[in-house]
Amino acid sequence: MDRNVEIRTNDEGKQIVRINDIRFKGKRAVNWDDVKEYLKGYVGAMYKISNGDDLIFIGADLPDEYTGSRYTYKLMGTIAKAKAY
Repeated sequence: MDRNVEIRTNDEGKQIVRINDIRFKGKRAVNWDDVKEYLKGYVGAMYKISNGDDLIFIGADLPDEYTGSRYTYKLMGTIAKAKAY
């Protein structure tokens, strides 16, 4: 899966992620079904935390848990976009 992101260190020495592409466009609402399908592409993958040896496994329940709440579907505008990205 092609992702256009950068990991940088801020002035306080903390790592931050900068997302350089917009996958879920819209003025007010985000199509959470599209987000769910996007997250399914990561299921089964394992990622190593950059400042340690811990591994994180992305399970099959992540897409539904992340996008399935009533609260999520009510989000609008910049808050919805922040969660979708």
